[in-house]
Amino acid sequence: MPIHALELRPLEHSDLEEFIDLQRNALEHAPELFGSDYDWVQSLSILNIEQRFSKYQSYPTNFILGAFDQSDGLVGMVGFSCDHHSSKLRHKARVWSMFVLPDYRGKGLATMLMESIIDTAHNVLDCEQIQLSVSTQNVASYSLYLRLGFTVYGTELHALKVGSEYVDEYLMVKFLRR
Repeated sequence: MPIHALELRPLEHSDLEEFIDLQRNALEHAPELFGSDYDWVQSLSILNIEQRFSKYQSYPTNFILGAFDQSDGLVGMVGFSCDHHSSKLRHKARVWSMFVLPDYRGKGLATMLMESIIDTAHNVLDCEQIQLSVSTQNVASYSLYLRLGFTVYGTELHALKVGSEYVDEYLMVKFLRR
């Protein structure tokens, strides 16, 4: 499937089932990349999942951007949050939970998702910076963020613990204006 045939849009309530499937896939196959835990998410009631999901239905300040393929449905996502109502915090936004299904990697989809997020932060919300964290083991995402102009401002040692193994994370920022 050509990458230009995909639709990017904020997830809506009707996308909940596809989101749950993609999130479970991400947490099961790449636990070292996410702060959430597969077993914990599996233990949540559907009501709890719906309540958590509804918190991310506030485009443009707090949403999950999805990438949809006509035949495969939701194939990628990235979360975005900006505390736009706080005068002291509205200048910065946060990106979280980037995930693209393996069959769609290496085709520019993650770049498209991130460029859309950056555009929203800069041109819709007038944010000054976007922050994110990425596992030091996640070379592909780290390289993408560097290509998009993010820089490392710190490293959180032992940011996550998966089983008995620790995962360090780079703390990154992209300044949209200074």
